[in-house]
Amino acid sequence: MPTYVYQAKKGPTETIAGEIVASSESDALAKIDRLGLSPISVTLSDKKTAAASIRLSGGRVSARDVDIFTRQLSGMIKAGVPILRALRTIQEQCESRAFQQVVGELEVGVRDGQMLSDVMERFPRVFPSLFVSMVKSGESGGVLDTILMTMADAREAEADFRRKVQSAIAYPLLMLGVGAGTVFIMVGFLLPKIVPLIQSSSKTGGLPWQTEVVMASSDWLSAHWLWVVLLFAGAVVSILQLRSSQNGRRWLDSMMLRIPFVKGFLQQIDIARFARTMSLLIRSAVPIDRALRLGGGALRNEVLRQAVEELRVGTVQQGQTLASGIRRSIYFPGFVANMVAVGEESGSLDDSLLEVAIYYEREVDHKIRIMTTLLEPILILCVGGVVGFIVFAMMLPIFQVSQTLG
Repeated sequence: MPTYVYQAKKGPTETIAGEIVASSESDALAKIDRLGLSPISVTLSDKKTAAASIRLSGGRVSARDVDIFTRQLSGMIKAGVPILRALRTIQEQCESRAFQQVVGELEVGVRDGQMLSDVMERFPRVFPSLFVSMVKSGESGGVLDTILMTMADAREAEADFRRKVQSAIAYPLLMLGVGAGTVFIMVGFLLPKIVPLIQSSSKTGGLPWQTEVVMASSDWLSAHWLWVVLLFAGAVVSILQLRSSQNGRRWLDSMMLRIPFVKGFLQQIDIARFARTMSLLIRSAVPIDRALRLGGGALRNEVLRQAVEELRVGTVQQGQTLASGIRRSIYFPGFVANMVAVGEESGSLDDSLLEVAIYYEREVDHKIRIMTTLLEPILILCVGGVVGFIVFAMMLPIFQVSQTLG
C-alpha cells in the first residue's frame, strides 16, 4: 500500500506532520480523522517502500523465512499468545537480519492499531497478494491461526512440488551443458594441437572421412569460436529481455505450449498450482472473483494466466458457472471441468479443486520419474557417443600409420 505524507491540526494551535499507510487518499483522510486530527494536506510520498529499504539494508528475505514465520505465528496464536507478544518472540528468534526487521515493522504497525494484513501489504516482495488476502480472511473470520497453518502446509507442499520440477529440468540441462562444453573444448582447443601429427600421416594415404569431418569442424570452430560464444550470449540476453516484458513472456510461453510433450508437462504443472491455490482461497471464504484473480496470478505461464483472466471475466462477472467457462477453454482438460461442476453442484468446490491439484501433482511426479529414469542413460549415450566419435576419428589415422609401418 502507498504511503502518504500529511499535515494536520492537533488542537486549536498545534500543527503536526507525519506519514500514514493507506490504500487511497480518501482512506488516508479517514484514518487521520480517526486519530482525532484535522487534516490540512495529504500528498503521496515518493520515497521507497519499507520493503525495498529493508531488502537493501538487511539482505534478501527467503521463502523459508516466511514459511517458518507462518507456522510459528499460527502455533502461538492457537496457544493463546497475544499477537504483539508472538511477533516480538518471533523477531528475537529470526536468523535472518532482513526478516527480523520485517517482523519488527509488523509489530510496530500492529501496536499502532493497524491490522496485521494492512502492515503486510507494505512488503509485497515478502508477503505476496495471495498471502495477504488469506491473512485478511483469517482476521475477518476470527480464525487467523487456522488460516496461517493451512497456508503454511500449502506453501510447503508448493515448495516440494516446485523443487521436483526444478530438479527434473536442471538435470538434463546440466548434462547437456557439460557435454556441449566438453565437445567445444576438445574440438576448438585440444584438437588443433594434434592436427600436425594427423596431417603428417596423410602423406602415406588419405585421411578417413571421420577424421576429415572432425578436422573441418575443428578448423571452423578455432576460427569462429568467439562468434559462437557471442551468438550464444546474445541469444541468452535476448530471451531475458523478452521475459522482462509482458508481450515477450506471452510469446515465449506460447511457443513453449506448442512443443510436443513439453506442452502437456507445463499445463499440468500450472493446473496443479492453480487448483491448489483456488482450493485454499475458497476454503478461506475469499470471494470467487478475487480467488480467480489471485489464482491466475500464481501461474508461471503468461498464456495460461491470461486464460484464467478471460475465464474470470467470462463466467463470474457474467453470472455463469465456473465449470461452463472451463469447458470452453482450450487450456483446461475435461477432467478439470467435470470436477469443478461436481464441486459447484455439491457445494464443495474447494475439495474438488484440491482433488484436481493432487491428481495433476501425481501425474507430474510420475512424468518426472520417467523422464529422469530415461534421460540419464540417453544423455550419457549421446554425450559419450559424440566424445567417442571425436576420439575415434583422431586416433584412426594413427592406427593406420602403425599398421602400415608394421
